[in-house]
Amino acid sequence: MRGYLTFFVIAVMSLGLVFLLVTRSRSPHDAPAEIVPPPVASAADAGADAKDASAPEAGVAAKDASAPDAAPAPKSVLRPLRIASLGWELVAAGAAMATPDAGAAPTFELAPETSLDAIEARLARGGADPTGADVAIVPLPSFIVSYERLRALDPRAFMVVGFSRGREEMHAAPGALLKAPPAADEVKLVALGPSMTDPGARAMGSDSATALGLFALDTLGVASARVRFIMPGSPEAKAASYAAVVKGAADDRKLVFSTADASRFVPIVAVAPRSLIDSDEGRLRELARAWFEGLDRAGKDASGVARRLANKDGLPLAAGVGGAPEAIALLERLGQIEPAKLSDQQLWIGPSARPSASLSKLTQHTWQLLRGGGLTAAAAPEGLPIDPRVVLAIAPAPPKVEAPAADATAGATFAPAPAKATPILAYRADSSADADSVAAEIGFLANVFERAAFRVSAKGGDKAAKAIAAAARDKEGVAATRLSTTATEPTGAFASVEILVLP
Repeated sequence: MRGYLTFFVIAVMSLGLVFLLVTRSRSPHDAPAEIVPPPVASAADAGADAKDASAPEAGVAAKDASAPDAAPAPKSVLRPLRIASLGWELVAAGAAMATPDAGAAPTFELAPETSLDAIEARLARGGADPTGADVAIVPLPSFIVSYERLRALDPRAFMVVGFSRGREEMHAAPGALLKAPPAADEVKLVALGPSMTDPGARAMGSDSATALGLFALDTLGVASARVRFIMPGSPEAKAASYAAVVKGAADDRKLVFSTADASRFVPIVAVAPRSLIDSDEGRLRELARAWFEGLDRAGKDASGVARRLANKDGLPLAAGVGGAPEAIALLERLGQIEPAKLSDQQLWIGPSARPSASLSKLTQHTWQLLRGGGLTAAAAPEGLPIDPRVVLAIAPAPPKVEAPAADATAGATFAPAPAKATPILAYRADSSADADSVAAEIGFLANVFERAAFRVSAKGGDKAAKAIAAAARDKEGVAATRLSTTATEPTGAFASVEILVLP
Protein backbone atom coordinates (compact mmCIF):
# COMPACT_ATOMS: atom_id res chain seq x y z
CA MET A 1 0.00 0.00 0.00
CA ARG A 2 2.85 2.35 0.88
CA GLY A 3 4.45 1.69 -2.55
CA TYR A 4 1.30 2.80 -4.36
CA LEU A 5 1.11 5.94 -2.25
CA THR A 6 4.71 6.84 -3.04
CA PHE A 7 4.13 6.35 -6.78
CA PHE A 8 1.00 8.50 -6.64
CA VAL A 9 2.81 11.38 -4.89
CA ILE A 10 5.70 11.33 -7.38
CA ALA A 11 3.30 11.32 -10.35
CA VAL A 12 1.35 14.29 -8.99
CA MET A 13 4.56 16.26 -8.40
CA SER A 14 5.80 15.49 -11.93
CA LEU A 15 2.55 16.69 -13.46
CA GLY A 16 2.75 19.87 -11.39
CA LEU A 17 6.30 20.53 -12.58
CA VAL A 18 5.29 20.10 -16.23
CA PHE A 19 2.32 22.43 -15.71
CA LEU A 20 4.54 25.15 -14.22
CA LEU A 21 7.08 24.89 -17.06
CA VAL A 22 4.41 25.19 -19.74
CA THR A 23 2.43 28.03 -18.23
CA ARG A 24 5.19 30.27 -16.87
CA SER A 25 5.73 33.69 -18.59
CA ARG A 26 9.00 34.28 -20.58
CA SER A 27 10.85 37.60 -20.81
CA PRO A 28 12.19 38.34 -24.36
CA HIS A 29 15.97 38.37 -24.87
CA ASP A 30 17.77 40.33 -27.68
CA ALA A 31 21.37 39.60 -28.61
CA PRO A 32 23.61 42.68 -28.85
CA ALA A 33 23.87 44.00 -32.45
CA GLU A 34 27.21 43.57 -34.19
CA ILE A 35 29.01 46.85 -34.80
CA VAL A 36 30.67 46.79 -38.26
CA PRO A 37 33.43 49.37 -38.78
CA PRO A 38 33.08 51.50 -41.97
CA PRO A 39 35.20 50.24 -44.92
CA VAL A 40 38.43 52.08 -45.58
CA ALA A 41 39.35 52.42 -49.28
CA SER A 42 42.90 51.54 -50.14
CA ALA A 43 44.82 53.92 -52.40
CA ALA A 44 46.17 50.94 -54.28
CA ASP A 45 42.64 49.85 -55.23
CA ALA A 46 41.52 53.28 -56.47
CA GLY A 47 40.90 53.69 -60.22
CA ALA A 48 42.16 56.45 -62.48
CA ASP A 49 39.05 58.49 -61.81
CA ALA A 50 39.10 58.13 -57.97
CA LYS A 51 39.55 61.33 -55.94
CA ASP A 52 41.95 61.77 -53.03
CA ALA A 53 40.16 60.73 -49.84
CA SER A 54 41.92 63.51 -47.93
CA ALA A 55 40.44 66.24 -50.15
CA PRO A 56 38.13 68.74 -48.43
CA GLU A 57 35.19 67.48 -50.48
CA ALA A 58 35.55 64.04 -48.92
CA GLY A 59 34.04 65.25 -45.63
CA VAL A 60 30.90 66.41 -47.40
CA ALA A 61 30.53 63.11 -49.22
CA ALA A 62 30.84 61.22 -45.92
CA LYS A 63 27.45 62.34 -44.57
CA ASP A 64 25.07 59.69 -43.31
CA ALA A 65 23.08 58.48 -46.31
CA SER A 66 19.99 58.28 -44.07
CA ALA A 67 20.08 62.00 -43.29
CA PRO A 68 17.18 63.95 -44.78
CA ASP A 69 19.47 66.38 -46.64
CA ALA A 70 21.82 63.72 -48.09
CA ALA A 71 22.50 64.20 -51.83
CA PRO A 72 21.70 61.32 -54.21
CA ALA A 73 24.60 59.04 -55.11
CA PRO A 74 26.46 60.22 -58.26
CA LYS A 75 26.05 58.24 -61.47
CA SER A 76 28.90 55.96 -62.45
CA VAL A 77 31.45 57.64 -64.71
CA LEU A 78 31.74 56.15 -68.19
CA ARG A 79 35.18 54.88 -69.06
CA PRO A 80 36.98 56.78 -71.82
CA LEU A 81 36.72 55.64 -75.42
CA ARG A 82 40.15 54.39 -76.46
CA ILE A 83 41.28 55.34 -79.97
CA ALA A 84 44.20 53.62 -81.69
CA SER A 85 45.80 54.95 -84.87
CA LEU A 86 48.42 53.86 -87.38
CA GLY A 87 50.80 56.75 -86.78
CA TRP A 88 50.93 59.71 -84.42
CA GLU A 89 49.82 62.14 -87.12
CA LEU A 90 46.43 60.42 -87.32
CA VAL A 91 45.53 61.50 -83.77
CA ALA A 92 46.24 65.19 -84.41
CA ALA A 93 42.53 65.93 -84.00
CA GLY A 94 42.54 64.25 -80.59
CA ALA A 95 45.57 66.27 -79.53
CA ALA A 96 43.92 69.50 -80.70
CA MET A 97 40.69 68.91 -78.81
CA ALA A 98 42.30 67.56 -75.62
CA THR A 99 41.98 70.14 -72.84
CA PRO A 100 43.93 69.12 -69.73
CA ASP A 101 41.69 69.36 -66.67
CA ALA A 102 42.88 67.72 -63.47
CA GLY A 103 39.37 67.69 -62.09
CA ALA A 104 37.68 65.85 -64.96
CA ALA A 105 38.10 62.35 -66.28
CA PRO A 106 39.05 62.19 -69.99
CA THR A 107 36.28 61.16 -72.37
CA PHE A 108 38.79 59.52 -74.70
CA GLU A 109 42.34 58.15 -74.70
CA LEU A 110 44.75 58.09 -77.63
CA ALA A 111 46.87 55.09 -78.57
CA PRO A 112 49.04 55.87 -81.63
CA GLU A 113 50.99 52.87 -82.90
CA THR A 114 53.60 52.33 -85.61
CA SER A 115 52.48 48.90 -86.87
CA LEU A 116 49.23 47.34 -88.00
CA ASP A 117 49.91 44.33 -85.76
CA ALA A 118 49.79 46.61 -82.71
CA ILE A 119 46.49 48.13 -83.88
CA GLU A 120 44.99 44.66 -84.30
CA ALA A 121 46.19 43.65 -80.84
CA ARG A 122 44.53 46.68 -79.23
CA LEU A 123 41.23 46.06 -81.02
CA ALA A 124 41.37 42.39 -80.02
CA ARG A 125 41.70 43.37 -76.33
CA GLY A 126 38.81 45.80 -76.58
CA GLY A 127 38.33 49.20 -75.03
CA ALA A 128 37.61 47.86 -71.54
CA ASP A 129 41.30 46.93 -71.31
CA PRO A 130 43.60 49.92 -70.60
CA THR A 131 45.91 48.60 -73.34
CA GLY A 132 43.05 47.95 -75.76
CA ALA A 133 41.03 50.11 -78.15
CA ASP A 134 37.42 50.76 -79.11
CA VAL A 135 38.13 52.62 -82.35
CA ALA A 136 40.98 52.47 -84.87
CA ILE A 137 41.94 55.17 -87.37
CA VAL A 138 43.74 53.61 -90.32
CA PRO A 139 44.11 53.99 -94.10
CA LEU A 140 41.52 51.98 -96.03
CA PRO A 141 44.07 49.48 -97.50
CA SER A 142 45.32 48.67 -93.99
CA PHE A 143 41.75 48.09 -92.81
CA ILE A 144 41.18 45.65 -95.68
CA VAL A 145 44.45 43.80 -94.97
CA SER A 146 43.55 43.41 -91.28
CA TYR A 147 39.88 42.53 -91.82
CA GLU A 148 40.39 38.78 -92.07
CA ARG A 149 42.20 38.63 -88.72
CA LEU A 150 39.56 40.82 -87.05
CA ARG A 151 36.53 39.27 -88.72
CA ALA A 152 35.14 37.95 -85.41
CA LEU A 153 34.74 41.57 -84.24
CA ASP A 154 32.76 42.45 -87.40
CA PRO A 155 34.69 45.74 -87.74
CA ARG A 156 32.99 48.55 -89.65
CA ALA A 157 34.25 51.80 -91.15
CA PHE A 158 31.84 54.45 -89.89
CA MET A 159 33.37 57.75 -91.06
CA VAL A 160 36.11 59.18 -93.28
CA VAL A 161 38.50 61.41 -91.34
CA GLY A 162 40.90 62.33 -94.14
CA PHE A 163 42.80 61.36 -97.28
CA SER A 164 46.44 60.59 -97.87
CA ARG A 165 48.12 63.41 -99.79
CA GLY A 166 51.51 62.49 -101.24
CA ARG A 167 52.51 59.83 -98.69
CA GLU A 168 52.51 57.10 -101.39
CA GLU A 169 54.40 57.38 -104.68
CA MET A 170 54.38 55.52 -108.00
CA HIS A 171 57.72 55.36 -109.80
CA ALA A 172 58.26 53.90 -113.27
CA ALA A 173 60.64 53.77 -116.19
CA PRO A 174 60.02 56.57 -118.73
CA GLY A 175 56.69 56.03 -120.50
CA ALA A 176 56.08 52.65 -118.83
CA LEU A 177 52.66 53.68 -117.49
CA LEU A 178 51.47 54.86 -120.91
CA LYS A 179 52.41 51.82 -123.01
CA ALA A 180 50.56 48.59 -123.63
CA PRO A 181 51.11 46.18 -120.71
CA PRO A 182 54.13 43.90 -120.97
CA ALA A 183 53.48 40.56 -122.62
CA ALA A 184 55.25 38.55 -119.90
CA ASP A 185 53.14 36.36 -117.63
CA GLU A 186 54.27 38.29 -114.57
CA VAL A 187 55.07 41.94 -114.04
CA LYS A 188 57.61 42.96 -111.43
CA LEU A 189 56.61 45.66 -108.97
CA VAL A 190 58.99 46.91 -106.31
CA ALA A 191 56.69 47.20 -103.30
CA LEU A 192 56.05 45.84 -99.83
CA GLY A 193 54.63 42.37 -100.41
CA PRO A 194 52.57 40.23 -98.04
CA SER A 195 55.47 38.11 -96.73
CA MET A 196 58.15 40.78 -96.41
CA THR A 197 59.33 41.33 -92.84
CA ASP A 198 62.70 42.96 -93.51
CA PRO A 199 62.83 46.25 -91.54
CA GLY A 200 64.42 48.09 -94.45
CA ALA A 201 61.71 46.97 -96.86
CA ARG A 202 58.98 47.89 -94.39
CA ALA A 203 60.48 51.34 -93.97
CA MET A 204 60.29 51.91 -97.74
CA GLY A 205 56.76 50.61 -98.30
CA SER A 206 53.28 50.36 -96.85
CA ASP A 207 49.97 48.66 -97.57
CA SER A 208 48.69 51.91 -99.07
CA ALA A 209 51.73 52.32 -101.35
CA THR A 210 51.36 48.73 -102.56
CA ALA A 211 47.67 49.34 -103.25
CA LEU A 212 48.59 52.43 -105.29
CA GLY A 213 51.03 50.36 -107.37
CA LEU A 214 48.44 47.63 -107.99
CA PHE A 215 45.90 50.30 -108.95
CA ALA A 216 48.27 51.87 -111.49
CA LEU A 217 49.06 48.53 -113.14
CA ASP A 218 45.41 47.44 -113.10
CA THR A 219 44.45 50.70 -114.81
CA LEU A 220 47.10 49.99 -117.44
CA GLY A 221 45.65 46.53 -118.01
CA VAL A 222 47.81 44.32 -115.76
CA ALA A 223 45.70 42.16 -113.44
CA SER A 224 46.92 42.03 -109.84
CA ALA A 225 47.36 38.26 -110.06
CA ARG A 226 50.13 38.82 -112.65
CA VAL A 227 52.15 41.06 -110.35
CA ARG A 228 55.23 39.71 -108.56
CA PHE A 229 56.46 41.81 -105.68
CA ILE A 230 60.16 42.63 -105.47
CA MET A 231 61.59 43.62 -102.11
CA PRO A 232 62.53 47.31 -102.01
CA GLY A 233 66.28 47.78 -101.79
CA SER A 234 67.11 44.30 -103.11
CA PRO A 235 69.50 43.79 -106.08
CA GLU A 236 66.61 42.51 -108.21
CA ALA A 237 64.72 45.76 -107.66
CA LYS A 238 67.02 47.70 -109.99
CA ALA A 239 65.79 45.90 -113.12
CA ALA A 240 62.05 46.32 -112.44
CA SER A 241 60.09 48.91 -114.42
CA TYR A 242 57.67 49.82 -111.63
CA ALA A 243 57.96 50.73 -107.96
CA ALA A 244 55.38 51.76 -105.37
CA VAL A 245 57.02 53.18 -102.25
CA VAL A 246 56.42 55.71 -99.50
CA LYS A 247 57.53 59.30 -99.80
CA GLY A 248 61.22 59.69 -99.04
CA ALA A 249 62.22 56.14 -100.00
CA ALA A 250 65.26 56.00 -102.27
CA ASP A 251 64.36 54.82 -105.79
CA ASP A 252 66.17 55.34 -109.09
CA ARG A 253 63.02 55.30 -111.23
CA LYS A 254 61.21 58.49 -112.12
CA LEU A 255 58.41 59.66 -109.85
CA VAL A 256 55.31 59.59 -112.08
CA PHE A 257 52.52 60.42 -109.65
CA SER A 258 51.56 60.12 -105.99
CA THR A 259 48.48 60.34 -103.82
CA ALA A 260 48.86 64.10 -104.14
CA ASP A 261 47.57 63.48 -107.70
CA ALA A 262 45.36 60.47 -106.87
CA SER A 263 44.04 62.52 -103.98
CA ARG A 264 40.97 60.36 -103.24
CA PHE A 265 42.53 56.92 -103.60
CA VAL A 266 43.59 56.37 -99.96
CA PRO A 267 40.89 57.50 -97.53
CA ILE A 268 41.65 57.33 -93.81
CA VAL A 269 38.73 55.76 -91.99
CA ALA A 270 37.54 55.35 -88.41
CA VAL A 271 36.74 51.71 -87.65
CA ALA A 272 34.84 50.15 -84.73
CA PRO A 273 33.34 46.72 -83.97
CA ARG A 274 29.71 46.52 -84.97
CA SER A 275 28.74 45.62 -81.40
CA LEU A 276 30.08 48.99 -80.22
CA ILE A 277 28.15 50.87 -82.90
CA ASP A 278 25.01 48.96 -81.90
CA SER A 279 25.40 49.56 -78.16
CA ASP A 280 27.10 52.96 -77.99
CA GLU A 281 26.17 54.85 -81.14
CA GLY A 282 25.46 57.98 -79.11
CA ARG A 283 29.02 58.20 -77.79
CA LEU A 284 30.41 57.58 -81.28
CA ARG A 285 28.31 60.48 -82.57
CA GLU A 286 29.78 62.74 -79.88
CA LEU A 287 33.27 61.49 -80.72
CA ALA A 288 32.72 62.12 -84.44
CA ARG A 289 31.52 65.69 -83.91
CA ALA A 290 34.44 66.44 -81.60
CA TRP A 291 36.92 64.78 -83.98
CA PHE A 292 35.94 66.97 -86.94
CA GLU A 293 36.17 70.02 -84.71
CA GLY A 294 39.63 68.83 -83.67
CA LEU A 295 40.66 68.44 -87.32
CA ASP A 296 39.71 72.06 -87.91
CA ARG A 297 41.70 73.21 -84.87
CA ALA A 298 44.72 71.14 -85.86
CA GLY A 299 44.72 72.72 -89.31
CA LYS A 300 44.91 76.18 -87.74
CA ASP A 301 47.78 75.30 -85.37
CA ALA A 302 49.79 72.52 -87.02
CA SER A 303 53.07 73.46 -85.34
CA GLY A 304 51.45 73.57 -81.90
CA VAL A 305 49.81 70.18 -82.40
CA ALA A 306 53.07 68.67 -83.68
CA ARG A 307 54.87 69.99 -80.60
CA ARG A 308 52.23 68.63 -78.22
CA LEU A 309 52.37 65.21 -79.87
CA ALA A 310 56.17 65.09 -79.84
CA ASN A 311 56.33 66.09 -76.16
CA LYS A 312 53.19 64.15 -75.14
CA ASP A 313 52.12 67.43 -73.60
CA GLY A 314 48.79 67.13 -71.80
CA LEU A 315 47.60 64.26 -73.99
CA PRO A 316 45.18 61.63 -72.65
CA LEU A 317 47.30 58.66 -73.71
CA ALA A 318 46.26 55.05 -73.23
CA ALA A 319 48.45 52.53 -71.45
CA GLY A 320 51.38 51.06 -73.34
CA VAL A 321 51.95 53.93 -75.79
CA GLY A 322 55.56 54.23 -76.97
CA GLY A 323 57.69 57.21 -77.85
CA ALA A 324 56.62 59.90 -80.31
CA PRO A 325 58.55 61.17 -83.36
CA GLU A 326 60.23 64.56 -83.36
CA ALA A 327 58.06 67.61 -83.96
CA ILE A 328 59.64 68.33 -87.38
CA ALA A 329 58.84 64.79 -88.58
CA LEU A 330 55.27 65.07 -87.31
CA LEU A 331 54.83 68.45 -88.98
CA GLU A 332 55.85 66.93 -92.33
CA ARG A 333 53.45 64.01 -91.87
CA LEU A 334 50.59 66.33 -90.96
CA GLY A 335 51.12 68.04 -94.31
CA GLN A 336 50.64 64.69 -96.05
CA ILE A 337 47.06 64.30 -94.83
CA GLU A 338 44.07 66.19 -96.15
CA PRO A 339 41.47 66.38 -93.37
CA ALA A 340 37.90 65.49 -94.23
CA LYS A 341 34.91 67.65 -93.38
CA LEU A 342 31.74 66.71 -91.57
CA SER A 343 29.69 68.37 -94.31
CA ASP A 344 31.17 66.01 -96.93
CA GLN A 345 30.57 62.69 -95.16
CA GLN A 346 27.37 61.81 -97.01
CA LEU A 347 29.17 62.36 -100.31
CA TRP A 348 31.12 59.17 -99.50
CA ILE A 349 28.96 57.17 -97.07
CA GLY A 350 25.26 56.40 -97.18
CA PRO A 351 22.50 56.25 -99.77
CA SER A 352 23.15 59.80 -101.03
CA ALA A 353 26.75 59.06 -102.05
CA ARG A 354 27.43 59.14 -105.77
CA PRO A 355 28.24 55.56 -106.85
CA SER A 356 31.50 56.41 -108.63
CA ALA A 357 32.75 58.48 -105.65
CA SER A 358 31.45 56.41 -102.75
CA LEU A 359 33.53 54.70 -100.10
CA SER A 360 31.75 51.48 -101.08
CA LYS A 361 33.00 51.71 -104.66
CA LEU A 362 36.56 52.45 -103.56
CA THR A 363 36.49 49.69 -100.94
CA GLN A 364 35.26 47.11 -103.45
CA HIS A 365 37.89 48.15 -106.01
CA THR A 366 40.77 48.21 -103.50
CA TRP A 367 39.71 44.88 -102.01
CA GLN A 368 39.87 43.23 -105.45
CA LEU A 369 43.35 44.64 -106.04
CA LEU A 370 44.71 43.52 -102.66
CA ARG A 371 43.19 40.06 -102.91
CA GLY A 372 44.54 39.59 -106.43
CA GLY A 373 47.96 40.67 -105.19
CA GLY A 374 47.84 38.24 -102.26
CA LEU A 375 47.77 40.82 -99.45
CA THR A 376 44.52 39.31 -98.18
CA ALA A 377 43.06 35.87 -98.76
CA ALA A 378 39.52 36.88 -97.88
CA ALA A 379 37.05 38.02 -100.50
CA ALA A 380 35.08 41.15 -99.75
CA PRO A 381 31.98 40.23 -97.73
CA GLU A 382 28.66 40.44 -99.51
CA GLY A 383 27.75 43.38 -97.33
CA LEU A 384 30.80 45.63 -97.27
CA PRO A 385 32.05 46.51 -93.74
CA ILE A 386 30.79 50.09 -93.84
CA ASP A 387 28.22 51.41 -91.35
CA PRO A 388 26.50 54.71 -92.25
CA ARG A 389 24.50 55.22 -89.03
CA VAL A 390 26.81 57.71 -87.33
CA VAL A 391 27.28 59.76 -90.51
CA LEU A 392 23.55 59.83 -91.30
CA ALA A 393 22.82 61.05 -87.78
CA ILE A 394 25.28 63.96 -87.65
CA ALA A 395 26.23 64.99 -91.20
CA PRO A 396 24.07 67.19 -93.43
CA ALA A 397 22.66 65.75 -96.62
CA PRO A 398 24.72 66.62 -99.70
CA PRO A 399 23.33 69.25 -102.04
CA LYS A 400 21.36 67.92 -104.96
CA VAL A 401 23.12 68.08 -108.30
CA GLU A 402 20.75 69.18 -111.00
CA ALA A 403 21.08 67.18 -114.20
CA PRO A 404 21.76 69.42 -117.20
CA ALA A 405 18.91 69.86 -119.61
CA ALA A 406 19.07 67.74 -122.74
CA ASP A 407 19.30 70.74 -125.05
CA ALA A 408 22.12 72.18 -122.93
CA THR A 409 24.37 69.18 -123.50
CA ALA A 410 23.39 68.16 -127.00
CA GLY A 411 25.61 70.71 -128.67
CA ALA A 412 28.45 70.71 -126.14
CA THR A 413 31.91 70.14 -127.55
CA PHE A 414 35.13 68.92 -126.00
CA ALA A 415 38.05 71.29 -126.14
CA PRO A 416 41.58 70.05 -126.86
CA ALA A 417 43.67 69.05 -123.87
CA PRO A 418 45.62 71.89 -122.24
CA ALA A 419 48.88 72.49 -124.06
CA LYS A 420 51.14 71.84 -121.07
CA ALA A 421 49.18 68.94 -119.58
CA THR A 422 51.36 65.89 -118.85
CA PRO A 423 50.04 62.33 -119.24
CA ILE A 424 50.88 60.20 -116.19
CA LEU A 425 48.81 57.05 -116.66
CA ALA A 426 46.67 55.42 -119.34
CA TYR A 427 43.56 53.33 -118.84
CA ARG A 428 43.24 50.66 -121.50
CA ALA A 429 39.88 48.96 -122.06
CA ASP A 430 39.99 45.55 -123.73
CA SER A 431 37.73 44.28 -126.50
CA SER A 432 34.99 43.23 -124.05
CA ALA A 433 34.32 46.87 -123.05
CA ASP A 434 31.71 49.23 -124.46
CA ALA A 435 31.17 52.99 -124.36
CA ASP A 436 29.17 52.93 -121.11
CA SER A 437 31.70 50.78 -119.21
CA VAL A 438 34.56 53.03 -120.33
CA ALA A 439 32.53 56.09 -119.31
CA ALA A 440 31.93 54.54 -115.87
CA GLU A 441 35.68 54.00 -115.48
CA ILE A 442 36.31 57.63 -116.43
CA GLY A 443 33.80 58.64 -113.73
CA PHE A 444 35.70 56.59 -111.14
CA LEU A 445 39.09 57.95 -112.25
CA ALA A 446 37.73 61.51 -112.24
CA ASN A 447 36.90 61.13 -108.55
CA VAL A 448 40.27 59.53 -107.70
CA PHE A 449 42.21 62.18 -109.66
CA GLU A 450 40.19 65.24 -108.65
CA ARG A 451 42.24 67.79 -110.57
CA ALA A 452 43.18 65.74 -113.65
CA ALA A 453 41.90 65.96 -117.22
CA PHE A 454 41.23 63.02 -119.54
CA ARG A 455 42.01 62.45 -123.22
CA VAL A 456 39.89 59.74 -124.86
CA SER A 457 40.70 57.68 -127.94
CA ALA A 458 38.75 54.68 -129.23
CA LYS A 459 38.33 52.18 -132.02
CA GLY A 460 36.27 54.01 -134.61
CA GLY A 461 38.17 57.27 -134.36
CA ASP A 462 37.01 60.63 -133.09
CA LYS A 463 33.29 59.84 -133.35
CA ALA A 464 33.60 56.83 -131.05
CA ALA A 465 35.81 58.79 -128.66
CA LYS A 466 33.26 61.61 -128.45
CA ALA A 467 30.49 59.11 -127.72
CA ILE A 468 32.48 57.83 -124.72
CA ALA A 469 33.26 61.36 -123.53
CA ALA A 470 29.58 62.34 -123.84
CA ALA A 471 28.54 59.32 -121.76
CA ALA A 472 31.10 60.24 -119.09
CA ARG A 473 29.75 63.79 -119.03
CA ASP A 474 26.04 62.94 -119.05
CA LYS A 475 25.95 59.73 -116.98
CA GLU A 476 28.92 60.15 -114.63
CA GLY A 477 28.84 63.91 -114.11
CA VAL A 478 32.39 64.56 -115.37
CA ALA A 479 32.72 68.19 -116.42
CA ALA A 480 33.13 68.67 -120.17
CA THR A 481 36.10 70.95 -119.48
CA ARG A 482 38.00 67.94 -118.13
CA LEU A 483 37.40 65.84 -121.25
CA SER A 484 39.07 65.91 -124.65
CA THR A 485 39.13 63.47 -127.56
CA THR A 486 41.51 62.45 -130.31
CA ALA A 487 41.00 60.73 -133.66
CA THR A 488 43.98 58.44 -133.10
CA GLU A 489 42.89 54.84 -132.53
CA PRO A 490 44.59 52.89 -129.71
CA THR A 491 46.60 49.81 -130.57
CA GLY A 492 45.33 46.54 -129.13
CA ALA A 493 42.50 48.07 -127.08
CA PHE A 494 38.86 49.08 -127.49
CA ALA A 495 39.60 52.46 -125.93
CA SER A 496 42.35 54.34 -124.16
CA VAL A 497 41.98 57.16 -121.65
CA GLU A 498 45.05 59.20 -120.76
CA ILE A 499 45.09 60.83 -117.34
CA LEU A 500 46.61 64.29 -117.68
CA VAL A 501 48.13 66.34 -114.88
CA LEU A 502 47.40 70.00 -115.35
CA PRO A 503 50.20 72.56 -114.94
